[in-house]
Amino acid sequence: MVFQRMTYFVAVVEEHNFLRAAERCEISQSAISQQIKALESKLGVALLRRVGRSFELTEAGQYFYTQSKAILQSVNQLSQETARIARQSRSPLRVGYLQTFGSRDFYKRLLPSPNASHRLT
Repeated sequence: MVFQRMTYFVAVVEEHNFLRAAERCEISQSAISQQIKALESKLGVALLRRVGRSFELTEAGQYFYTQSKAILQSVNQLSQETARIARQSRSPLRVGYLQTFGSRDFYKRLLPSPNASHRLT
């Protein structure tokens, strides 16, 4: 839940508008407002200083924003790199052998069916 609230907080700060942040996060405006309040409550500090219909970041809010943004970027990079590694691990298996060492027997065991497209030359 902390990562999700961090995402919401970063969106609010970057959009500087609760409605646009809510649209960006695909939740309601009241839900994003409640999540920011819950985050502040959990941390025990005010992250935003509300000024009418707008807000300013507190010193703690600026620190939390900077660190949250870095953490979320790091988690995103971690996810992308993990997926890239997984894609690379699916590389084809290449087997080397001497042609004079039972080529026909080797192909018989290697090929799935007699109609396979690989031909012994």
